This record gives sequence, structure tokens and C-alpha cells, in this order.
Amino acid sequence: MAQEVREDEILVTESHDPGKLYVYAGMYFQGITVPVDKEKAVRLYRMSAEKGNIDAQVRLGIIYMTGDGAEKDYSESFKWFKLASDRGNPDAEYFASLMYSRGWGTEKNPSEAVRLCYLAADSGCTGAMVEIAKWYRDGENLLAKSTDLCLAWLRRAADREYPDALYELGCMYSFGEGVEKDVKTGRILLEYAKRFGDEDAGEALEALERGMSERR
Repeated sequence: MAQEVREDEILVTESHDPGKLYVYAGMYFQGITVPVDKEKAVRLYRMSAEKGNIDAQVRLGIIYMTGDGAEKDYSESFKWFKLASDRGNPDAEYFASLMYSRGWGTEKNPSEAVRLCYLAADSGCTGAMVEIAKWYRDGENLLAKSTDLCLAWLRRAADREYPDALYELGCMYSFGEGVEKDVKTGRILLEYAKRFGDEDAGEALEALERGMSERR
């Protein structure tokens, strides 16, 4: 099967099919039916992205942002996120907003960070919803502090069972962070967050058991 995949890869490369290039890139990146070869995967992702595949553009952005598969390069990461976000991809809008917010690979631009994050959140990106909530909590990126808006965005993401939103809400209620303390509700939310894979939720639950008054 591995030999068949290698032969097929040559064929799809010659056929210039960006969708198939993207699929084969994922196979090499994850080691599905072939040995893991992230260098080859990145080459295939790039070929697909350069031919306009928006998912490949987002993947390249993530690869260069995290350094998983290629040397970390924020400028290269931002380039690909910007291409995909300009085409309306919610994940790319979210990641580009983070880069504008933090000045990674581009000049800091709080207003553009907020604009893109709202676009992503309104398209259903739960990570963007939580990021907006944190900005309202901390008064960042030109947004005035607002516990009500912070809670509203966290609840919107928590309704979609997003672990980070459940964790943040759980901590707010458990430790009375900007809201009236409600340990029972907070514990339930943290248990859900832990169940859905949030590692920080386990630490927060341990803090509650030890009678600590704050999450950290």
C-alpha cells in the first residue's frame, strides 16, 4: 500500500490537483499508510497552497507558527494565514487575528485583530469566541473591560462544548473572578472541561480540593 501511495503521489503531483496534493500531504504528515515524512508533507502542502487550496494555506500557517514540520517562522506563517483569511476562512481569520494582536510576523494592529476575530467568531470559530472573551476580561486590543461581554462570549463557546471556554467559565465561578462565587457551578464546568480534554481544568479542580482561593 505504501508503494502505491508513493506512485500515486507522483501522478497527482504531475496532474496539479491541489485537493489530492493536500490529502497526500496529510498522509505524510501523520504517517497514514506511509512513514511519517514531514519535510515531504510540507512540500506537498506548499504545492497545494500555491495552487489555491485554502486548507493547505491554513495548514502551512499552523506549521510555521508552531514549528511542527518546519522551522518556526512567524512571517511565513502570517503570509499564509493572511491569504486564507482574505478569502474568508474562519480558522485563518482567527489565527491572523492572534498574530495581529501579538505582533507575530506583522506589525501589531489591535483594530484588525478585533475585526478578524469577530468575523471568525461569527462564523462559529470557538477559539475566536474565547479570545474575544479574554480581551473583554482583560481590557485588551482597544476593548473596554466588560465582565458581561466576557461571560456572553464564553457561554457561546461553552454551549458548543469547547474545553477552553468551559475551563474559563469554571474558574470564574469557582474562584469568583468577576462574578459571584459559585463553587458548585464552577466545579461542574471544570469537570466537563476536563472530560473534553482540557489539562488545566484538572489543576483547577485540584486547587479547589486544596481550598485555594485562585486558580494559580
